[in-house]
This record gives sequence, structure tokens and C-alpha cells, in this order.
Amino acid sequence: MSCLEKTVDEYVESGIPEHIAVRVGKGSRVIYDTYRGGVDETTLFDMASVTKIMATTSLALIALDNGLLKLEDKVNQFYSTSKSLTIKNLLTHTIGIGHKSLNKEGNSYANIAEKILDIPSDIPIGADVRYSCPGFILLGKILEKVFGKSLDKCFDEYVAKPLGLENTSFLPLNRENTVNSNLDKTKCGIVNDYNSQFLGGIAGNAGLFSNLSDVTKYAHFLQNRGKPLIKEDTFLLAAQNHTLGMSESRGLGFLYVDGRYAQTGGLFPDGSIGHCGHTGQSVFVDYRSGLYVIILSDATISTVKKYGKERYDEVMDMRARLHSAIKCDLHGLSF
Repeated sequence: MSCLEKTVDEYVESGIPEHIAVRVGKGSRVIYDTYRGGVDETTLFDMASVTKIMATTSLALIALDNGLLKLEDKVNQFYSTSKSLTIKNLLTHTIGIGHKSLNKEGNSYANIAEKILDIPSDIPIGADVRYSCPGFILLGKILEKVFGKSLDKCFDEYVAKPLGLENTSFLPLNRENTVNSNLDKTKCGIVNDYNSQFLGGIAGNAGLFSNLSDVTKYAHFLQNRGKPLIKEDTFLLAAQNHTLGMSESRGLGFLYVDGRYAQTGGLFPDGSIGHCGHTGQSVFVDYRSGLYVIILSDATISTVKKYGKERYDEVMDMRARLHSAIKCDLHGLSF
């Protein structure tokens, strides 16, 4: 794949990223892999907000599928609040609260749900999409109540084991083959996201570490329309656009690709689903054709090393260009 190789080389030579793994696949077939920086398909990366779909969304859909939750369930069934929030608001980022730092004295994982519910709304609930890490941290806390165990144990039992994700976890123990998304070398294997890190590294918004091998298995779960975790009807409901007429298109937990979304570089058609991670990760799947692309990297911390400050706009541009390059390579091919 000459277009992809050339684009990857250009970025690596510029210093952004230092480590990267890209996989292009369709169905059970891996069409192409490329690696830089001494990584391979077993190397762990900080998945950042891809945690939102691999862990939190997956668990929420399992709960919905088994009647443990309903989309219309109110948050006040689980935590005392006057806000008229529903599980669907949390999954679609329509809780009215956007980006917030939770790193404040007196906050802890034990009380963070109540602290989030005390945050004043930026916009009315349900009025528009405001991408919300606090909302997914709150959803993670609710799932712990629903399943009766900690989020990491829920993920291990109900998602990782059934899908065969042998090396995906919160707080990884083996950090020898792990890419560091922090400037501090001693923080290799520690989540970069400051909210998740502050809360102990296990949270509904970020904290998972995974590798190309395991993320591929997760992509197969999406290709297979939810098998073996959930019914196809539940998956198809989650893969719909639930924020029609709003500023962003969102499924239940998933980012819903449409003509307004630039980071897939025109490769994925409307209705494809996936998610990005702030550290430089992404996974997108067209479950109708079976096409998937996984990008794992340390692009964001590489911008800090290069410029002395974060330049996430360059990471988003990298994703768009990599996907566009793959589109160039696949054009006219039969696979």
C-alpha cells in the first residue's frame, strides 16, 4: 500500500508520531499492516477514549440486552439528582456538560458521580451534543451498580473473556512492551487522561490499554453486529444516529460517521461507526462491508515533545490523511 506507506513515513520523519501501528482489514482478512518505532501487534498502547466504546459502551449494551438497563432509565434511579438525565443522554453525549476537569480537592472515585451531577449544565439536557468525559465516568459508575462489581472486573468478565482480549486491561501489569503516552518515563503504563489518572486509572472515559491484536478482535465484534456479546437488534439500535439535527452525529456510545466527519478521510461511508482516543488511537468499522481500520500511536505526546505543547489538530489531520491514503490504495482493488 504505497500511499499509506508514504504518508506514514512522512509523519514519522516529522517526529509525529514516534511509534505507530496501522491495520487495514476486511472481514476476517488482514489486508495490510504497517509498523514504525519497533512496535508490533502485541505492543500495548494507551487507548484513551477508545475505552468509551471497548469497555463502557460494550457493558452498557450488554446491560440493555439483558434488561438490566433501559435507555429511558433516569440517572436519579441510581444517584440522587434533580437533573432529568437518562442513560441515553449519557451514551449520546447529550447531558449538557462538555469538557471538565475533575481534578479537584475532595473529589475521589468513590464520590465522583455525585460531584459530576453537581456540575452546572452548559446547555439544556438533550439540546445538542457536547462531548463529555464526565458523562461516561458517570455511566461507568452506574454500570458498577448494575453489575455489582468494579468497572475493570466487569470488563474482564463480560467483554474481554468472551471476545478473547488476552492483553487488554486497565492498569496493565506488564509494561515492557508498552508505548508511553506520558512525558514522564516512569509513567509508562499509566493512563495519560488526567481525569482517569486522578481517579486511579479505572474510569468509564479512559484507562484501557490494548494492542493491535486485541483491537482487531473488538473490530470483529462490530463486524459481526454484536456477536457474541449482544443481540443483533441491540447492536443495530446502537449503530443508528441518535442525534439527528444536532451538531454531531452519535450512536449509542459510538461516533457515527457522516459527511460532516473529517477524520476518516472519506474512506468510510455514512453509517460507519467507531471512536478516537486522544493519545492518537482510532478504530472505525463499516459493519456492512466488513472494512475496518485501526490506528494506534503516540502522536499526541509526540506533538508535545516537538512543540513544547500539545497540538491535537495535527493528530486529527494525521488520522484524516492516513485514512485518505488507505482510500487511495484500495481504489479499484477487489478484496
